[in-house]
Parts: sequence; C-alpha cells; structure tokens
Amino acid sequence: MKKILFGVLFLTTLNAFANLPVNQNNVLGNWTLTQEPDPSSNINYVKDTLKLTRDWKVSQVSYYDISSPGFGPNKIDLKYKLKMTINGDYRLENGNTNLRRYVKNEDFISEIIEGSASDEEAARTSLRDVERQIREETRLPARVLSLTETEMVLQGVNGKPNLTYTKPRKLPVSRITKDTIPFEAPDGWRFPSEARELSDFPKRLDSRDISLLTYAKGDFNGDGFRDAAAYLINDETGQVALFLHTSKSDGSYDLVPYGNAERNTVIRNGVILAPPGEYTHATNKKKITTENPGFMTIIFDVSATLVYWDGTRWTTIPLGKRF
Repeated sequence: MKKILFGVLFLTTLNAFANLPVNQNNVLGNWTLTQEPDPSSNINYVKDTLKLTRDWKVSQVSYYDISSPGFGPNKIDLKYKLKMTINGDYRLENGNTNLRRYVKNEDFISEIIEGSASDEEAARTSLRDVERQIREETRLPARVLSLTETEMVLQGVNGKPNLTYTKPRKLPVSRITKDTIPFEAPDGWRFPSEARELSDFPKRLDSRDISLLTYAKGDFNGDGFRDAAAYLINDETGQVALFLHTSKSDGSYDLVPYGNAERNTVIRNGVILAPPGEYTHATNKKKITTENPGFMTIIFDVSATLVYWDGTRWTTIPLGKRF
C-alpha cells in the first residue's frame, strides 16, 4: 500500500490487524490471491479470486500459466494459459482449522485462453493431466494458518507454497451522507461529517448526488477495480484537499493528493462522477469521448473540469459552468 502526502512518500503494510478466530463470519467475502510464481511447478497461478458466501457456497475463478517442457513421446514444449471456474460448497472442518471445498467434476469449467501446440494429442493429454491435478488439489483440505480482517493464509497442499489471499477492509458509513466512504483516509485526514463543513449546501442537496458532491467512485483507469476521488479535511493543519485513490489487483492501492491543498476548514468545491461518453471542451469546442468513467471537479457558480485517464496519464478538459 502506498500513501503519498504532498511530496512525502510513506510505504506501509496493511497488516496491523489482529488475528481473528477462524469461523464462517470471518472468512466470508471476496478474496484475491497475491502469489509469486513457483519456478519448480508446471502450474502457476496468474490470478485467483475466491468468493465465500454465508450460504456455504464457494465460487472461484483462477488463471494459470501452464508450462510442460519436453512433454509426451515427441518431447514437445507446451506453454499455455488456462482459466478455471468452479462453483460448489465449502466447509470449515477439523475444529474450524481447515477450509475444504466440495465441487463436482461437472462444476469445474476450464478454458484455454492463450497458447498453441504442434501436437494436438500431447496438448489434450497435458490439459487432462492439469485439470485432474487442479481438481484433486482443490478438494484437499487447506489449513488456515492465519486470518485477519484483510488477509487469509492457507497452507499449500502437496508440498506447494502457502497461498496468501487479501480483501479490502470494511469501511465505515459517513455520518453526513449515510453512504460507505470510498476509502480509508490517510493519517491526519478525514471525510467531512457535518453540513457546516460543506459550502453551497443547498446546491449539493439539489444535485441529488449521494455523496453531496464530496466524492466520486468508479473504475477510472479501466482495470476492473474501483477507484475514487474525494475531498478530505485535515483539522491539525487547517487544510482541505482532493485525494485520488486507485486500487490494484493485489489489494494494495495508490493514494495521492490531486492538485494543491487549500487552507480552509470548509470544503468549498465539489466532485462528481463523470460517466463514459462524449464531452465538449468549453474553450475550443472540440469533442472528446471517454471509454471509462472519470470525475468532474466543480467550482460552484464558476466552472467544472473533467478529469479522466487517457491510458497513459490524467487529462483535464474544461467544461464550463455546471453547478
């Protein structure tokens, strides 16, 4: 997890939460695997998501790199990427120390998403072997070595490395918007909690935006993970700043101030989600089309500015008066 606060870089690890007892309530959620490749294995995770629900159902989507050098009678080198989707049941066994998945053969669905082979028979044989190995290992009980609010470590089966899964921390609900805040504020900063901390409050109410124009949530860079932009207050320094939070697949994130901090105890400006689509530059009247959502920064009764990720950098477009 990276936090950048006005030119100062802090590297911290979100692992400060105490170990939790292993029970169903604590293992529920959407977990993402963070795993380094094992050079000794011919089957390596690229990405893995594990969903455990309250009705004891499990769903898992795994992507593997398969490498089988010198495979088969003709000694061909096989390399391909495999997607495996499973749906079944799970249980906590052996005094809640083991997580076990119960999945029928027909509920393992595999798909080769990249790769080719000069020997089709060898490729089919390799795939059957890999599928069988994955099915067998999936059904083996995995000991839960440690469990916190954001991390679960499962013991590797058949001598393989341990598997570390992460999930986002549960975020509190804002007192003023009654909506879940989009991210955890960095040290010294907080989300607004009272109407008096927001200027132009009637306009914010009229916007019908649940955040009262204090934050925007969306997948800004198109990587499949939710990002956010939000105005925060620092009581100690008497500052207000817009922060940009971009999520990553391994559960970490970048949190950076967008623009300059303002000396104030009231949030004077606004921010709102900008859906993907066509926008017109207020000055040169050129039209641009965005593929992913962005956000608009608002100076009430003056102007609005579109901020979007163009694939390589953050780009701004003046839109004229909007609020």
